[in-house]
Amino acid sequence: MNPGRIPFGERANGAALEIDILDYRYPDVAEPDGLDLLEIATRLYAPPVESVFNLAVRVRELESLRSYLERISGGNGPRDVLKLADGLFELTFAPSRRGPVLLGVMLHDVERAHVRVEYLITLEPHHIGRAASALDAVLR
Repeated sequence: MNPGRIPFGERANGAALEIDILDYRYPDVAEPDGLDLLEIATRLYAPPVESVFNLAVRVRELESLRSYLERISGGNGPRDVLKLADGLFELTFAPSRRGPVLLGVMLHDVERAHVRVEYLITLEPHHIGRAASALDAVLR
């Protein structure tokens, strides 16, 4: 695992999401393959809202996200909902045959305050390819 950033969408075009992979949550603990916990910072941009949610995800969850992105890299493919961080971070993908992929993002924070943010991002095929490449670099 390598630290890195996975971008979804572009801030200049409106709503966007960036997932910063920071480090292992427990770097001195050996976990079974795919079960290591990673510290992440999810940065959301949905004007007028900008915020950061710090969460922990398993390597296996990021591998599932990469696999799904590779299946829909051309903009087509099955709809899917990926729940990460024990359901606190949810990505809903709705590919279409003739247009961009809609990505619904839902983030919860229940530790300090009960916060829930939901918004949509429009992804073109090049956005999906860029996110999949960034995930490849992180998961090497």
